[in-house]
Amino acid sequence: MKKLYFLFITFFITSMSFGQVNVGDIIITEIMQNPSAVLDSNGEYFEVYNTTASPIDMNGWIIKDLGSDSHTISSSLIVPANGYAILGINGDSGTNGGVTVNYVYSGITLANGADELLLVDTVGTTIDEVDWDGGPNFPDPNGASMELATDKYNATDNDTGSNWGVAVTTFGAGDKGTPGAVNDFTLGIVKNQIAGFAMYPNPVSNGKFVITSNNGANKQVEIYSMIGKQVYSKTVKANETIDVSNLNRGIYLLRVKEEDKIATRKLIVN
Repeated sequence: MKKLYFLFITFFITSMSFGQVNVGDIIITEIMQNPSAVLDSNGEYFEVYNTTASPIDMNGWIIKDLGSDSHTISSSLIVPANGYAILGINGDSGTNGGVTVNYVYSGITLANGADELLLVDTVGTTIDEVDWDGGPNFPDPNGASMELATDKYNATDNDTGSNWGVAVTTFGAGDKGTPGAVNDFTLGIVKNQIAGFAMYPNPVSNGKFVITSNNGANKQVEIYSMIGKQVYSKTVKANETIDVSNLNRGIYLLRVKEEDKIATRKLIVN
């Protein structure tokens, strides 16, 4: 029995660290290629997001561009389910602009103009790639990160420059970005045809929230993951508490229909 238990644990750890990963399971969601509060050589970082419901270990993965830059991740780097990890050139938050870095790389420079970032897994599959042009298609910020729109969290949409925006939240030493947190930039989520529509709390911290409106009619509530999978659907009464305690931490899209009116919002579950 002990031997079987040991084999099971070994298989679980191995599969989590090096097992089946698919294109888009890990995506690049934020890039700080040109900080101004500190030197580029101290403050460059990028953020990745796990779009799946299971943790993924990037140990052994390769970070590279289409030129000569390359780095193999040489230690465990677990990206939590529906969560973030930060990879940076400098792990000292006192000198890197105030970023908490989960992994420190070398041999990678994030060019202020055109450049690329590729994430290649242990079997050689490119799990995600972002090629930016330094304008006009992608943003070209100074002292702020480029952020992927929160409703475009997939490996296809992050190829398109118009789906990226400039961070507006100040952190650390004064640059703007949201390393390890929900991005500022959003496209196409907020829509409201429902009079007096409101939802609270958001972010959801205890697994429950309430939707209100001027109309006391029932509401069809649907929640979708950032890759478009429906994870919740229910008709609720006015002021009824909505229980999402079974959802993983992360960002979701909320769609509410009241009679012939629709409202959509970004829903954050902590």
